[in-house]
Amino acid sequence: MERMEEYIIMEETAALVPQYDEYGRLGTIVYELYDTYKVDQSPKQIMQQSCRYYGSTYEGKVQAAKHILGIRQMAPVSVCEALRLYFFPTCSPDSDRCVWIAQSHIKTIQPHGKKKTKVVLKNNKQLIVDIQKGTMEGKMYKTAMLIFILQQRILNNYEK
Repeated sequence: MERMEEYIIMEETAALVPQYDEYGRLGTIVYELYDTYKVDQSPKQIMQQSCRYYGSTYEGKVQAAKHILGIRQMAPVSVCEALRLYFFPTCSPDSDRCVWIAQSHIKTIQPHGKKKTKVVLKNNKQLIVDIQKGTMEGKMYKTAMLIFILQQRILNNYEK
């Protein structure tokens, strides 16, 4: 698995999974459609840097999603609307256990024991995440609503 110091989210990015290295530093295993990388940044750092790369701030994206959806916490993030890069956190983004998953790369989700979910990505890679299936479905629904609302707003402007 190739190691990278930094990473920018792109269309092939499917999930950002936190992992501590041998020195106790929080990094990320990045799952793409065709590759997997070890990155020296935390998942949240990758999200922040990627939002800046595409012309916004992570904080701005989170606040906008909270406002649009009428929620208070754990909002999905539209990293880049033009490329349809939408990710949601499995728990608090400040937690070192938070996995970020791209809505567009999920094939199926299945319960895994009582409190975990198996996420099958479109490339058939499987992730086990610490979140109940029903909670995961709720996060997917919120992300789908954010995508729908933002796309409707863009379309409505073109129709005027």
